[in-house]
Amino acid sequence: MASVERNCLQCGTTFFTFPSYIRRGKGKFCSISCGTTYRNLTDNPAWRDEVKKKISENHAPVPWLFDYRFNNYKGIDVKHYRKKALRYYGDSCNRCGINENLQVHHKDRNRSNNELDNLEVLCYDCHSEEHKNEFKRERCPETGRFLSEEKESDVHV
Repeated sequence: MASVERNCLQCGTTFFTFPSYIRRGKGKFCSISCGTTYRNLTDNPAWRDEVKKKISENHAPVPWLFDYRFNNYKGIDVKHYRKKALRYYGDSCNRCGINENLQVHHKDRNRSNNELDNLEVLCYDCHSEEHKNEFKRERCPETGRFLSEEKESDVHV
């Protein structure tokens, strides 16, 4: 079967395709990437009003999902205590003095306690250092599985 020479509708590159593809409405683009780009620029279904409406009606809220982008954690306003701590302690790490990637640390590990004496401004590295031992768990030497808190004493041989 002979190939037919075509020009890509998106980039104008010359490419070859089979006549059967053209009969089926294919063979318009030199690559999937060009086809996707062309569709997104000219006839993106998500831009149609009826599709927008359907997407917004079918979108299910996920209230249990914590997302820093929405500045909310279990009903606690993250922006509020973050601003309060940064205003009071300054916009640099309280331990090393760096002023990039700042986070607010709760000294007592209780996110509901947003009193100034419980808050500390830390950079990402110092905050990670503060919490690094909280997530360490021992492994069973025989199986390599993590040990639960209760079983640690039972497994020692």
